[in-house]
Amino acid sequence: MTFINYTHYTMAEDLKRLKYILDKVSSLNSKPLCILEVGCGSGNICYQLAREGHYALGIDVDEGSIQQAKKDFQWKGLEYQKVAAEEIEPNRIFDVIICSEVLEHLYQPLPVMKTIGRMLANEGLFIVTVPNGRGPRELFVTRPVQWIKRNTKILWKILSFFKKSLGYKSFTVQSNNFSLEHVQFYTIRQLTQMAQKSELKIIDIHPACFLEKVFPFSLLTRHSSTLQKLDCHLADLLPLNFSSGFFITLVKDKKSS
Repeated sequence: MTFINYTHYTMAEDLKRLKYILDKVSSLNSKPLCILEVGCGSGNICYQLAREGHYALGIDVDEGSIQQAKKDFQWKGLEYQKVAAEEIEPNRIFDVIICSEVLEHLYQPLPVMKTIGRMLANEGLFIVTVPNGRGPRELFVTRPVQWIKRNTKILWKILSFFKKSLGYKSFTVQSNNFSLEHVQFYTIRQLTQMAQKSELKIIDIHPACFLEKVFPFSLLTRHSSTLQKLDCHLADLLPLNFSSGFFITLVKDKKSS
């Protein structure tokens, strides 16, 4: 993961995700590219791509995240808009569209995917990063925590106090949005089916990390970059379904066109 990092990312999984995106963008062998990030959050990825010499438009429906992005990350060719993907001009075409850690938060992801499919250039790339719905982090952290939040007020208060006492925050470096509940838990099969319905085709899938962000392992890994890197490397060696997340590249499905 050797590259100049212009973002606020410090965790190995975040840097691995960013490196995957940079490598896929550079594979197009062209500058400047017109890039759209759907759900740009606090602007880390957009800023990195703008620093690489591309035009980057970051959109998000969360006003707080857009304001944070404008505050932290400004560069030539970088623009932010508070807007949903479906509201962008229908005739706009992008060489690369990125949707990083977003689809799991959407109640209706298919319309967004179809909109992205229409806006993607014929030889362009759609890069998605998403948690593995049956991976260790979703099974042992996200699902149990969200169940407790919805069903047990007292236990949720205790858990919230416990998390704060250990230094865990309710927001991430990815986004300032305090509502980060996961409503979708994707498998590769489900993502493939959704891609097909959007006239897109998956051409590459790469694992994220293994147990880096799974409690209680996270108590150790968050303080050790060496353990984080080791965990990311371990995810590369294990079967894909053991990963806590997926990095995915899609293209237009010419058979559907």
